[in-house]
Amino acid sequence: MSTIGERLLTKFPGRNDQIEQLLSLLGESEDPAPPCVFVYGPSATGKTAVIRDLFNEYDTSGGHYAYINSVECFTPRLLFERTLNAWAGHVPSADNRFSNYARCDNLVDFVNSVRDLLVTSGKQHEAHYMVIDQAERLRDRGPMLLTSLLRLSELTGGANISVILISNVVWDKFRPRHGGAADPLSIFFPYYTKQQILLVLAKDCPLDEPQGFFLTFVDAVYEVFHRNCVDLNELRHLVAMLYPKFVQPVFEKQATRNEFARLFKLCQPYFAAASERLYLREISTSEWQKYSAVASAKNNPEDVATSIYHMAENSDGMDLPHYTKFLLISAYLASYNPSRLDVQYFARGKDPTQKRKRKGGGASAAAAEDALGGRDRQQLLGPRSFAIERMLAIFYSVIAEPVDSAVDVQTQIASLITLRLLTKTSAGDRLDGIKCKCNVSLEAIRAISRSVRFEIDRFLYNFT
Repeated sequence: MSTIGERLLTKFPGRNDQIEQLLSLLGESEDPAPPCVFVYGPSATGKTAVIRDLFNEYDTSGGHYAYINSVECFTPRLLFERTLNAWAGHVPSADNRFSNYARCDNLVDFVNSVRDLLVTSGKQHEAHYMVIDQAERLRDRGPMLLTSLLRLSELTGGANISVILISNVVWDKFRPRHGGAADPLSIFFPYYTKQQILLVLAKDCPLDEPQGFFLTFVDAVYEVFHRNCVDLNELRHLVAMLYPKFVQPVFEKQATRNEFARLFKLCQPYFAAASERLYLREISTSEWQKYSAVASAKNNPEDVATSIYHMAENSDGMDLPHYTKFLLISAYLASYNPSRLDVQYFARGKDPTQKRKRKGGGASAAAAEDALGGRDRQQLLGPRSFAIERMLAIFYSVIAEPVDSAVDVQTQIASLITLRLLTKTSAGDRLDGIKCKCNVSLEAIRAISRSVRFEIDRFLYNFT
């Protein structure tokens, strides 16, 4: 076990405490395993990578470890059958007509199949592990599934089974409301410190580059972006994209490796472009390389930003994430629709095309107003300020599927304000309680709506 620990500590710097805790819990193959271990922490902190490599080293013979991704196994049946296949060493193929080891339609079938499997193979005293990644999705799979997994060892007659849950959510938001099981052992993976990030990124140094020079560049990237980005994956992506442009002046004889300040100044336009475009993923890696190659240190530095922005300008800068597009659509509807019609347009079960009946001669007066453009026609008056709370109410009404718990809606709203797609009209730094207005044209919002298959014209009041 010490050899496994040394290899893991070399491969995953900064995770010494977590690896030691995991190794102490595993023990030998026939040692009693804890019923459940809860591994949690922010994203990109090495939870999944450490555990998968640990079990690949620990379970060399196979048949004792099952890795389940809750995104792939989106039903309890898929979760049960994938676990049994891994423990039994069964691989669906054309020879067995892609059948599973056993059919498990419910928890009872799974428990009985596990008992039969362990007794038949004579491994009932050996530790078996079920690792469930993105385990927060189990909360939506029925009220008893999570409780049953926490007590799986007890349900299977005292079999040596341990369930390891990996999640970005703390246990207080994870705990079953009705109880029924003891809290698991918890292992926390915190954010990497600066020194730990430098140790991790040092492994990405190109073979033909001096490591000291590369680490100096990594340190500069960290100092520029760490206030807004603590995600290790994002920092690795930025380093991979920016380093070739950073050393380009060296190969073009514009500077030497000792002139770090000059190299940083020549690369500064790329840093600015990366923080505004690449960080928001509006340009992919291949597109970044294509458009950034137009300019170099020999050209005007302003051409760098121009070449990188060229693609985004051609697409009106609207290549936004999925939920951000719906937030922008909701902001447009809040800016141009009267608030008194929100119930008619956005209440569940209502038909937005259904017109309200008017009393008396109101219909003729309304027709006259519409013929002249209308006194309150917001399309001609421009966007109106709205409260963020109203925009969010419209957002949760128009979006078809439930919003993923991992999506940070507040951060996406702040990004829209930064991109000037939303304009703040009230004072205050906090998002709650402020007012904004939408700064997007009708043609642009229609293009965004088409990209997410949303018929915005059905929800616009008094538009032509």
